[in-house]
Amino acid sequence: MNSILDLETYEKDFAELEILERRAMEDLARVASLPQWEPTDYERLYLPGLRLAGLGNREDIILQNTADLHLHTQWSDGDDLDRVLEQAQRMRLDVIAITDHNEIAGAFEARRRVHERKLPLAVVPGCEISSSDGHIGALFVMRVIPRGLPAAETVRLIHEAGGIAVAHHPYSPKWIDKLVGEVLGCGDLIMEVPFDAVECTNAVPGRGVKYNIEAVEAMRRKRISVAVTGGSDAHLAEFVGKGRTYFAGNQGVLSLRLSLQLGFTSGAEGYWKTREKINYHGRLIKGILSNVFHREGSVN
Repeated sequence: MNSILDLETYEKDFAELEILERRAMEDLARVASLPQWEPTDYERLYLPGLRLAGLGNREDIILQNTADLHLHTQWSDGDDLDRVLEQAQRMRLDVIAITDHNEIAGAFEARRRVHERKLPLAVVPGCEISSSDGHIGALFVMRVIPRGLPAAETVRLIHEAGGIAVAHHPYSPKWIDKLVGEVLGCGDLIMEVPFDAVECTNAVPGRGVKYNIEAVEAMRRKRISVAVTGGSDAHLAEFVGKGRTYFAGNQGVLSLRLSLQLGFTSGAEGYWKTREKINYHGRLIKGILSNVFHREGSVN
């Protein structure tokens, strides 16, 4: 295979990409008003096109992509959105999903800023829903799904909205549930409810990884053949990218959506420095104590 960079092809490709770049905000305005998610040409063509520009035999090339599909911003209990976007670029992520607790406005704003600033990053609109059975990620949705419903009904509504339903941290520790007064993980319901994916990597340093292992083992034991995802669950920007979802394809977020539907994704966790571990656990303890009194449904 000859995929050496060709200058003439490179110049031609960039002329076409410049047109897509100029139309980014116009195209976003078009899809933002739709009842169900659609990718913009910036997300589907421009971003992967930057990586393929000038290469010969592109029909033989399949891009390998990375995403963090579980992030929080100041629209719920996370960090400043601009800091989140900066860290996502620093970690060289191709896609992020903003999944604030029962709130989608932050995801819409993140998508707008990316298009306005022409950042090399795609944003999946989503939210983390507090179902009565545990937290559920709704990806590729254009509206908030009601909280407090059973997991099966929550997933049905996500699908009705055209979204992808992800069981977030399904085996999170029960002692935290008791402290915050809310069920955080759906547990064995991943074997009964028609989730599209299970978060098998929820980035946490130290012994907390055993809850990720429990999710992996449950999927293997019961032969649950849906997609697996990795997410940082970052409430501080510095942790963005600690959990990752890997997927292949040359159409950006559209490839991600298809990979999730077909079960072709994989998840992984990054390394933690000592300072990062201290910051993480300090934030965790503070979040738990805060939720004991305020019942916000989050521990970060």
